[in-house]
Amino acid sequence: MQKTNRAPKPGEVYIAKLPNGYWSALVVLHKIERSYLVYAAAYYELIPPALEDVCLTEFYYEKDLYSEGLKPSIYWLDGKPSGDFLLLGSIDLEEKSEIKESNIYAGIWKNYLPSHIMWEKEREAGVFQEKIQSFEQANSEAVVVELEDDVFWNLIDLIDWKKRHPMNPLISRLKKGTEEMIFAFEETLGHKLFLLDAPAHAGITDQPDTYLSVDAFLYARCAVVAKGKDCFNQTVKNAAAINMEWDAEELLEVASEAYSKKTGEPFDYASSYDYETYSNRLAWESK
Repeated sequence: MQKTNRAPKPGEVYIAKLPNGYWSALVVLHKIERSYLVYAAAYYELIPPALEDVCLTEFYYEKDLYSEGLKPSIYWLDGKPSGDFLLLGSIDLEEKSEIKESNIYAGIWKNYLPSHIMWEKEREAGVFQEKIQSFEQANSEAVVVELEDDVFWNLIDLIDWKKRHPMNPLISRLKKGTEEMIFAFEETLGHKLFLLDAPAHAGITDQPDTYLSVDAFLYARCAVVAKGKDCFNQTVKNAAAINMEWDAEELLEVASEAYSKKTGEPFDYASSYDYETYSNRLAWESK
């Protein structure tokens, strides 16, 4: 087992310890640019798996809320895995080589753990439901309030584009604040990105058939926010198209890094505004 900073490859198995001490595994099925189609393997034990374990070649089946049946846990993740994951090695995926699609997006890999396996297993084992409810309540209470606008933009102004890692000053400042402040920053950021998720900002209002890279548009919207209050306000006010060559993807990881450095725990939170491209349905449906 090893940590790695390189991009994952199809067939590779990444393992991680869940908060309850059990180990789980994700296997890479397919890659498109910086997005990875993975499946959660049917492994759930208190010790790390061996590469030869047959469970790694089998899907974990989760409940399907629509059919009330079971479905394989297959979804897309963006970016590289965090230090929570270890590369176990590669397995033969010949029998699964035809699987290249899924309509489920699970977010940014660096911020992700397959905790849904833990919750389902604990429910099956009769672990007190209050434990799950307490977890959900703690997270829901942390996302109620956004930062005041001036506070948020003052934090954004800490981004130093002259540095090799421009987000570090912002991360350091958030780390010094409260956990609630970090949650509020993520909530506010999500709202700003959601507001920019519109065809006018994608520059395709007059060309409805124009190809749009969902990742490039998200990262370009991040850049608008990272450039500060004036850039954001002018873009929104003028319904201006965003330069798709702009990229501030690292802004998406600021809250997660600040929280992890402050608490030593993973940042298991998503803002109430889904900022992925096409999530602002009202804007896109009126195109």
